[in-house]
Amino acid sequence: MPVDLVRDVIQHNYSSILLFLFLIVFVATNRTFSRSVIWHFLSASFFVILLTFSDNCRFYSAKLSSPDFVRYISAAAGYALRPTILLFLSLISRRNSKSSILKLIIPGAVNTAISFISIPSGIMFSFTPENKFIHGPLGYLCHLCCLYYMIYIMVHLLRQFKSNKIECLVISVIMFSAAIAATLEHIFKFDLILAQTIGVGIVFYFLLLNVQVYKRDTLTQLLNRRCFYLDLSRLKNRKVILLSMDLNNLKKINDSFGHAAGDVAITTTVDCMLKVFYKCAKVYRTGGDEFMAVFKKLNIDQAQKKVDEFTKLLSNTEFRVACGLAEFNPGDNFEKVISLSDAEMYRHKKFLKEMEE
Repeated sequence: MPVDLVRDVIQHNYSSILLFLFLIVFVATNRTFSRSVIWHFLSASFFVILLTFSDNCRFYSAKLSSPDFVRYISAAAGYALRPTILLFLSLISRRNSKSSILKLIIPGAVNTAISFISIPSGIMFSFTPENKFIHGPLGYLCHLCCLYYMIYIMVHLLRQFKSNKIECLVISVIMFSAAIAATLEHIFKFDLILAQTIGVGIVFYFLLLNVQVYKRDTLTQLLNRRCFYLDLSRLKNRKVILLSMDLNNLKKINDSFGHAAGDVAITTTVDCMLKVFYKCAKVYRTGGDEFMAVFKKLNIDQAQKKVDEFTKLLSNTEFRVACGLAEFNPGDNFEKVISLSDAEMYRHKKFLKEMEE
């Protein structure tokens, strides 16, 4: 291979390959996520490196006077790898889901098989003797497969939008950037930018999830106790309403039916909280069965109406939550106001227990 060609390859890809080598080392030594999430990040990173390599082979083999073996293999690999990377991003986005992954694996597997079958058949792509690219009958299968994964990722994240807006926003930016890069490559004949765009997106996604681990409760995806107090420190100069909430009988549910049943109780009540409070308050999980909500734009009477709405919605389930409101004004001590809301909550908790008896 000529020295100038080697120089060009290194110059065009050095930073992106180095970035991914660092990411692979970071992910491999990370103990924050489950093994499956780590494996999916490692796989996505590895396939981006392969895509970068195949795109380089495709770019330089396209300059030949006639198609060679590298030209065919790199084209097939490029068609196969793009949806495969999005497949692993889809698996990461649904990391808390227990549904079957077959509907994710099958489209990618079919696309990969057809991509390599196209080398002898031309069903997806072929080349003229002059090395010009020709779309086959299934030439846009890869693009449709990528679109399927992108829609899946966005739909899945939108379902969690009430509790985790940041991840949805970041993934939207990554998907939009990848779509622009794909358009530039396909229509305007830009080279070697899609793999780099996806690579940078994966790095930022991994960093985002690392940050989220320290900000959010794993089960409910609500902000945690630390974030609650950090947010309060920023609100000391404005009037807000604090709502203390406590899930009744969680310990009894855990002891009698197991922690899986306790998790169902928590997630069910949190779903009700988010349905009622997500537009008017920020909700936090501050303990095992303890939650707080902060109303910034409502007065205490309006907040009470929302609490009544929440209680009514929760009455359709078998679970009960004790609630207590208190008003914070600039100059007040937050700890004292939290104690007041807790006191109201305990009075409500006592009332609920008396009703059960």
